[in-house]
This record gives sequence, C-alpha cells and structure tokens, in this order.
Amino acid sequence: MNSRERILAVLSLKEPDQVPFADTVEHSVKEKLMGRRGFTETEFARALGLDAVGIDDYAAPIFCRTQESRGREYVVDGLIKRERDMNLMNFPSTKDDCFYDSAKRFVDQHSNDGLGRYAKCRWGISGVLYSMGVTGLAYALYDHPGLVEKILDRYVEWNCAVMERLNPMGFDFIMDYDNIAFKNGPFVSPQVFREVFIPRIKLVANVCKLPWVFHGDGDLRMILDDLLTLGMNCIHPIEPPCMNMLEMKFKYGRRVCLWGNIDLNTLAYAQPEEVKEEVKQRIKEAGQDGGYILGSANSLPDYGRIENIWAMARAVKLYGQYPLHLD
Repeated sequence: MNSRERILAVLSLKEPDQVPFADTVEHSVKEKLMGRRGFTETEFARALGLDAVGIDDYAAPIFCRTQESRGREYVVDGLIKRERDMNLMNFPSTKDDCFYDSAKRFVDQHSNDGLGRYAKCRWGISGVLYSMGVTGLAYALYDHPGLVEKILDRYVEWNCAVMERLNPMGFDFIMDYDNIAFKNGPFVSPQVFREVFIPRIKLVANVCKLPWVFHGDGDLRMILDDLLTLGMNCIHPIEPPCMNMLEMKFKYGRRVCLWGNIDLNTLAYAQPEEVKEEVKQRIKEAGQDGGYILGSANSLPDYGRIENIWAMARAVKLYGQYPLHLD
C-alpha cells in the first residue's frame, strides 16, 4: 500500500499494511526537524514518515480581536455581539474561481507522491465560538438564541458552497476543525448542541461527498453520540487525559476511525524511550483490525522536543506493521 491507500483504508475501518501516521506541523517545527530550509511538503512528509498532507486555506474566517504573545496570535474576544455586528462577517466569494487556485495547485503538487491529501475547513461551530467569544455566546444562547442561529447559518451557507467546489478537486478527505469542548466537557449543553448545532452542521456534512474527519479538542464524551450522527469517518485528536483511547476503541471503534491521542506533555517533557512506549501502547489499544491513525493529541507543538517527535515517527513504523504483535 502507498500512503494514500493506507489512509483511505483506515477511514473505511479496514486494516491496512501499516498503522498510518499523520499530524499537523507548524512550519517552524518542520524546519527544526529537517535542520534546514527550502524543502517541499513531500520531502518533509517522506522524511518524517507522514502518510497525509493538508492545506489550511479553506477554513472559514473568524471575526475576533487577537493579541500577539511570543510570536503567536491568540483570540482575545469575538466581535459579533449583536445583530448589527453581523455586517462584519465578510467571507471570501465562493463564486470566484481564483479562490480555489490554491486547492488546485495543492492537489497537482501531490498528484504523484502517493500521500493522502486533505483540506482543513471550519464548518461553523468554532466560527460561532470565536466570533462571539465564550461569554458572548453564553449570554446569547440565553437572551437571543436566534442571533447564534443566524451566525451559524452564515457559516453553514458559505461552507456548503465551498464543499460543492472542493468535492471534485481530488482531495482524499476533509478535516473539519470545530472545537466544541473544554477539558471538562462541552461548552454548551447536550440539548443545545443537539437542537442548535447538529441540524445545521449536518447540512454541510450532507454536501461533503468525501470521507471527513471531525477535529475537536477536549472532552467530547457527553455529546459524542449526537456528534456521530453527523456521519464523519474519523474523530481527532482524542485528547488525553479527558479522552481515553481504550474506552473510545471499545465503544466506538467499529463505527468511526480514531486519530491521535499521543500526549503533548509526553512529546514535550518525556524521554524518547517513554515516547516509544506510549506509541506502542496506543497502537496496542486502538490499532487492532485497523481504524486508527497515529498522531499527537492536537498538533506537533513548537515546544515539543525534536528527539521525541523523531522517536514517535520511528516507533509507529516499528510497532505498526500488520498483523500486530505487541504482547
């Protein structure tokens, strides 16, 4: 199998030849890992052993105030507090062919390298959260739920149009980045999630004709059964310690592929041998019969130890060959 075939196999809950390895990596981390500049995405993926590469250009914009700290930009608060603020919600034109040029170039660049190709999107939940702010969203759900629905509808309408164009372009899957939970549970009640968010996000999911991955940090357990009604093929990143991989595999492993769960603290503070053991354990817990993509519990962090990231990359090749023999 090549990487693309391997990724598509596990997204279909089939057993591949090797546990796939995929992750999001900031460019500064890529340069540290490569020890140089001036390399292609294919060269980097091959060096680290990644089975998929992604493009960020199709995540819907968020409308918020930001603040820079130590070279990184953080969301401070949302700008959409009342209905008149919705005038600030300006999205790129979905009818402009030039908007899709980067997608076409990306697919062409990776047409012959055998890697899985995906586009990162933001279908609406995170858009509402960041554009309103946590406090603004909480008040609006109580005082003016119609405003939340209108903002979400804007995101859904835009994403449906984008998905219509991305479907036939040659991507292998879509990743929807839509955080909806803290480490201690979802930021809305299961009832609100079920009544407000699920029906609207399902409209985008129905337009998407490709396999797709739901990315959501934090503890999803209270809403996971409702979430799975959207019909995604994979859940990412199964963040520890609030999400337990063994429990997820037992309860949901026959319904959906699982991706991630290597603790960022392990990558940042442990020794390479400990990273190796954690990779082995995750493959043992989730890799049986396929349906598992190894990766970090979010993305490869810039504070991670470079030797630990390499240890993870080597360990998945060492322990991830099927049939698995990890006892």
